Amino acid sequence: MLPIVSIVGRAGSGKTTLLEGLIPELKRRGYRVALIKHAVHGFEIDKPEKDSWRLTQAGSDLTVLSSPQPEGNCENEKERRKVVLIRSVEHEYSLDELSHLIGHDFDIVLTDGFKQDKAPKIEVHRHGMGELVCLASTSIADKELFAVATDEPLDIAVPQLALDDFSGIADLVEQRFLSGDRKEEVSLLINGLPVPLNLFVGEIFSRILTAMVSTLKGIDMDKVNSVDISCRKGERLHHASMPSDVECASCEKCQTRKS
Repeated sequence: MLPIVSIVGRAGSGKTTLLEGLIPELKRRGYRVALIKHAVHGFEIDKPEKDSWRLTQAGSDLTVLSSPQPEGNCENEKERRKVVLIRSVEHEYSLDELSHLIGHDFDIVLTDGFKQDKAPKIEVHRHGMGELVCLASTSIADKELFAVATDEPLDIAVPQLALDDFSGIADLVEQRFLSGDRKEEVSLLINGLPVPLNLFVGEIFSRILTAMVSTLKGIDMDKVNSVDISCRKGERLHHASMPSDVECASCEKCQTRKS
């Protein structure tokens, strides 16, 4: 899984400002950065009466907006072309689930918020804002906080850096999460949710898939960085896996037929 670092702090502390300085510093060092923003008060992309809004209201479970046209005045037009995915979900996604949506084409994921998640954290603190949120919350483990960006000295045993010391903060992130070669990663999702794999099981998956892919025509294994496989269990396969004398109690279609 991609390394994730959450930038947390009280409202108005300057989380977004810190990220505005940290992201270009990491980019300058050659890293590919993804960002997840925790919009605790909700957000709106597809505005009422727009086509995307109308189609979502019509019942689409997932809507993708794609435009080949760059927006505004931007020297690098590639950076202004956008794809937006709007998906209805039954629960708020965890960072693990969101990182799987992002994919593997990045070196690190930064988040604005998500203080209740278990990712390592840098807290942004300003004088007069009270106790650190990472210390005030009993649900946040001490080991999750590994640095503080602050405008005053604090009695806490983690590195403390100035609010605008983007280079120093990038150094900490780089040393802890980006130094050395990335290890091979194997992930498994069942019904869209990540399933933890121990080292032994992960190695078995990796070896089997690598051996199978290497036999395919036109595949240069030296150029393969990732392999993604999706298996969707259809009704026919579902029933083929069951003994002929066993009634299906879990299939909605079967129960509908019986009634």
